[in-house]
Amino acid sequence: MKKRQSLKKLILLFLVSFTILMPIVIGIITTYSFYNTKIDSLLHNQKQTLKQVNLETNEFLERIDHISAYVKHNYHNNTFLLKNIVAMNDNITGVIILDKKGMITDSYSPKNSNIYNGFDYSNKLYFKEIINGKEYFWSDLFFSTVDETQSLSYSFKLQDKVGVIFIRLTDISSFIKTFKNTDNSHMVRIYDNKGILILNPDEPKLQTQKINLFSQSVFVDLINKVKPYEQTPFFKNNSGSYDLGMYTTIEKTGWNIVIRECYDNILSDLKNLIIAIAGIVLLFITISIFIIIKISKKVFTSLDDLENITSSITSGRYNTKVQDANFDEFNGLINSFKNMQHEIKKREVSLKKSVESFESLINSTMEAILLHENGVCFDLNEVAVKLLGYENKNEIINKNLYDFVETSYIDVVTKNMEINSAPYEIKMIKKDGTIFDALVQGKFIEINNKTAKVSAIIDITELKEKDKLLFEQSKMAAMGEMIGNIAHQWRQPLSTISTASSGMKFQKEYGELSDKDFICSIDAIVKSTKYLSNTIDDFRNFFKADTQMREFNINDAIKNSLSLIDSSLKSSFIHVQNEINKDEYIYGLKNEFIQAIMNIITNAKDAFLINGDIDSKIIMISLKKSNNYLVISIQDNAGGISNDIISKIFEPYFTTKHKSQGTGIGLYMTHQIITEHMNGNIKVRNKTFEYNNKKYKGANFVIKFRVNSIGYKNYT
Repeated sequence: MKKRQSLKKLILLFLVSFTILMPIVIGIITTYSFYNTKIDSLLHNQKQTLKQVNLETNEFLERIDHISAYVKHNYHNNTFLLKNIVAMNDNITGVIILDKKGMITDSYSPKNSNIYNGFDYSNKLYFKEIINGKEYFWSDLFFSTVDETQSLSYSFKLQDKVGVIFIRLTDISSFIKTFKNTDNSHMVRIYDNKGILILNPDEPKLQTQKINLFSQSVFVDLINKVKPYEQTPFFKNNSGSYDLGMYTTIEKTGWNIVIRECYDNILSDLKNLIIAIAGIVLLFITISIFIIIKISKKVFTSLDDLENITSSITSGRYNTKVQDANFDEFNGLINSFKNMQHEIKKREVSLKKSVESFESLINSTMEAILLHENGVCFDLNEVAVKLLGYENKNEIINKNLYDFVETSYIDVVTKNMEINSAPYEIKMIKKDGTIFDALVQGKFIEINNKTAKVSAIIDITELKEKDKLLFEQSKMAAMGEMIGNIAHQWRQPLSTISTASSGMKFQKEYGELSDKDFICSIDAIVKSTKYLSNTIDDFRNFFKADTQMREFNINDAIKNSLSLIDSSLKSSFIHVQNEINKDEYIYGLKNEFIQAIMNIITNAKDAFLINGDIDSKIIMISLKKSNNYLVISIQDNAGGISNDIISKIFEPYFTTKHKSQGTGIGLYMTHQIITEHMNGNIKVRNKTFEYNNKKYKGANFVIKFRVNSIGYKNYT
């Protein structure tokens, strides 16, 4: 049984859960949204800052390019030019001119007067790169002997000489120092293409140490892994935390400009937000739950009152006083309950009268009515009490229906017990043991929230006796016709016997009886006698009581039918064409089936007599299989049956012949034999057909049996 739940607990649980979960979900969504906004904002700021630094750096490098170009076009061993260049550019600490052997031929540096012409710089990389064919070359950060500071050099080809400009990154350093993170650290770092730190505003001393960072996370996870301007996390040097940043590369120098933000700072801001949101959510939940409990208490009090009212009404206490509730909606419902109390009182009285009327109606029916659940009777009418031979209802109530069913019909009842059954016949037992024939029909109904079944029972013993009497009348009518057929059958063989015996007597009297004539005449007499004997056997078998269900050959049965009325058909000049050329078998009573076929053929013969103007009288019999059915067709060309009466020809005592010529039970018994005794189906229709290139119209009787079906006999 399914476990029931408390509505109040369910509502309260839902409201509290909703009150708790909804703010939490909103807080999570808000936090997630804030995080994404923060990351998106950081991404935008870093990208814009990186573009500005990149632009500034490129402009700085362009200025150095322009200065070198100026020197190329205007220097003619003029030291004053070099002095002006150094004086006008704060980022330039000195300039030297080297000949093709690396010897200083000219120079200027305001901070170092120890540079003399003739000093050998041929081993310097910035000299070698130009001599080896480059137009210009940017060196790494190094300690310059020119100005005795950490410098970069820009060397370029100057006719057959080499010009070298020593540079401080003062402007660039000042520029990138303007960009700071929320923790006041500088955002920008610059590395050369070999992993050497060029600028780090936070730790300038690292610039002098020339530490190679190529194996650090900034190169492994950022510069060497992702594309420029693509944000990604990477670890700080010698730190368990990591930064979130991006980079770009200067084409001229191969420098890598990196912009970064400490991820812990982002998480710190997020943490503060989470704490604030959690506080707000907690406060909201506390206030909401307090309000919900207060409101729910009032609502549940009203619900409890309604529940008590409902219980009182259910228990029949319709005068229970109903108190007003705290809410208008509940007061409306309470007023409905008050009206319902009044209506229930009225309907209870009306229902009681209806039940009494219903019981009177059941007891006034001709059928016996039994109400039962799972086969156990719990109510019945007086007709059922009398039908089953008991004194009162109590003797039958709580008995099983099978107690009233004859043993051989238990399976039939069981089969129909679980369905809304069509009428079916069984044998039932009364209290005194008397067995009677009954027609039963059952339907399921709902009573008091449970499914029960109503079974209607009719005693059909008299109907069965009437059916039996009709069958006997049909047999007697058939016997009368058979006597006429016997007369027809015997005329020719008796005539043959009479002629042969009188011929032998005549020949004997005149002494002309030869042995050959004697033997010939005796053979004719013996043959005719055997025919008479076989005829007697055929008729005796037909009239023999057939009570054993058995399998029989349809073709043989139809041939037997035709042999019994052969003389009658021939005397009426009726040609029967039996087109059945294979053996098919069914279960049933063979003699009854023979009689059914004879009744149909006799009906056709009578139709030919009524319509005497038909030249070629034909009856065609065929058999075929169709959709798991055996179909027997009997077709005549006697003109058909009038549409006014074709639907009535299977009714008892219905006949179109004069009362002296027919009883009207032949086709009725045929219908009973086929449908009731052999579990088949028979229909009749008018049909136009073609035979020997001529068109005819007549009645077509169609008999159907399901293949492998077993007929049943339900009469005694």
